[in-house]
Amino acid sequence: MVNRGSARLFVAVALGTAACSAAAAGETATPGTVAPADAPAASDEPSTPTAAAGDLAAGVTTIGPATVATVLTIPIVPAPPARSIDDEIADDEPTFQVEPLQPLDLDAAVFAVDDAGIGAETPVGTGPPPTGWDGFDAALEGALLRNGNTAVSVAVSIGGDVVHRAAFGRRTLDGGDDAEPGDRFRIASISKTLTAITLLQLVEDGVVGLDEPIGAFVAASLGITGTASNVGAITTRQLLTHTSGFGKYDGVFFRGASADCRDAASIGLRSTVGGRSYRYSNMNYCVAGMLIEALTGRPYEAVVYEQVLTPLGLSGLRLAPTFDPGPDEVQHPTTAGRNYMETLAAAGAWLAAPEDLVIVLNALDLSTPGWKPLDFDTLVAMQTPVNGQFGQRGYGMGLILYGPGRYGHTGTIESTHAMVQNRGDGVIWAITVSGPYPDNTPQLEPIINSAFEAGGFIAG
Repeated sequence: MVNRGSARLFVAVALGTAACSAAAAGETATPGTVAPADAPAASDEPSTPTAAAGDLAAGVTTIGPATVATVLTIPIVPAPPARSIDDEIADDEPTFQVEPLQPLDLDAAVFAVDDAGIGAETPVGTGPPPTGWDGFDAALEGALLRNGNTAVSVAVSIGGDVVHRAAFGRRTLDGGDDAEPGDRFRIASISKTLTAITLLQLVEDGVVGLDEPIGAFVAASLGITGTASNVGAITTRQLLTHTSGFGKYDGVFFRGASADCRDAASIGLRSTVGGRSYRYSNMNYCVAGMLIEALTGRPYEAVVYEQVLTPLGLSGLRLAPTFDPGPDEVQHPTTAGRNYMETLAAAGAWLAAPEDLVIVLNALDLSTPGWKPLDFDTLVAMQTPVNGQFGQRGYGMGLILYGPGRYGHTGTIESTHAMVQNRGDGVIWAITVSGPYPDNTPQLEPIINSAFEAGGFIAG
C-alpha cells in the first residue's frame, strides 16, 4: 500500500483550478453515451443506448454575497399510492441534473453550531419559525417525516468538519426508540463509491491495471471456464464506469433469480455482454466486489475496512442482509421473501449513517485536511465522466458528477432513499430516508436546499 498521507497544497489548488478554469471557459461537454432505463424488466439483454448530452454548469459559485435565485418550496402533497419493489428499482438510474448552486453563508452556519451543537434536539412547537440548525431540521422533518416515511437522518460538514447532524422518526417499524443521529440506514448505491475507492487503491498499488482485462480472471476465481471473449476482455475501468456491456439484470438482483452476489456475478459472467457504451448496472459493481476478493484473497467487506473505513476512523458500517437489522440500525419496510441486499453486496448493501457518508466524500476532496485514500491523478480520473472531460456532468468512477466541483451519489432500493453531495464550496451534506418518499431520490437535493434557506443559511 502506498503512503496515503495528507494531500499537498499544490494538489488541492490544481483540482480547484481545473474546475474553475472549465467553468470560466464556458466549455460545452462532450456528449456521453447514456442508455435509457429498461422498459421491460423481463429481459436482461442490453438495450441499444442512445446519446444524451452532458453539459457544464454555468460556473462554480464562490462563497459570499450574491444574487440568490428563488428557492424551491416544498409543497404539501397527499400521500402517494403504495409503491412496489418494481417502482423502487425503476428509480435507481442516476440523474446528473441539480439545482443551480445557491451560495451559503458559512459563517452563519458555523455560528449556529455554537448555539445548537452537533446532534442537538430540535423541538417543533408554536411561536416564531425556528432559525439556524433548528430551522434547517424543522424544514427537513416537515418535508420528509410524512407520506409513509418512518425515519430520516442528515449530516452536514464544512471544510472537512462535521458541523451538524440530526435524526427524526423511529428506529423500528413498530415504534421503538427514537432514531438518533448515529443510526445507520441502508445507503443502497452509495455503496458503489466505497467499492470504487477500494478498487482504485488496488490500481494505484499496481495490483491490477485500470485498463487490464479482468473478466476471465474473475470468472476463473468463481469456477467459471470458457467465457465469451467479450466477457473476458472487460476491464477494471469499464466496471467502475458502467461501460462493460452488462445489462440491468433486475431479475437477478431484485426478484430472487440469484442467491447472493457471488451467484449473481456468475450469471453475468456466463452471459454475452453488449457494446461498451455507458449503461448503469448493478452487475458492474457486484463483479467489482468479486474482483477485489480475487485480487486480495480476502472478503470484500474486510478489504474496504482495512483500506478505507479504518483509516478514516469509521466503524459500525456493514454489509447487511435484507432482514434483521442490528442495534443502532434503522429498520426499512421490506417485502417478504426478498434477498436484494445479499445479491447487491458491493453494489448496494452497505449500512451507514449520514455522518459516515460526508466523511467518506470529504476524503475525496484534496482541499481539506485529513487522510486521503487516493492520489491526485486518480481523483481526476474518478471525477471525469464517461466520454467527457473533467468538470462535466455524467458518471465517473463510483461518482455521479453534477458539474464543476459538484459530485456525490444517490441510493435507491425498496423503502430507501439516500443522497450525498459535495457542493464544491466546502459544504458536503448527506441524507438518508427509510420509507417511500420522495418518489425519486434526486428530489432530496431541492428539499435540503429549502432546509438551508429555512435555516437562514442562504447568502445574500
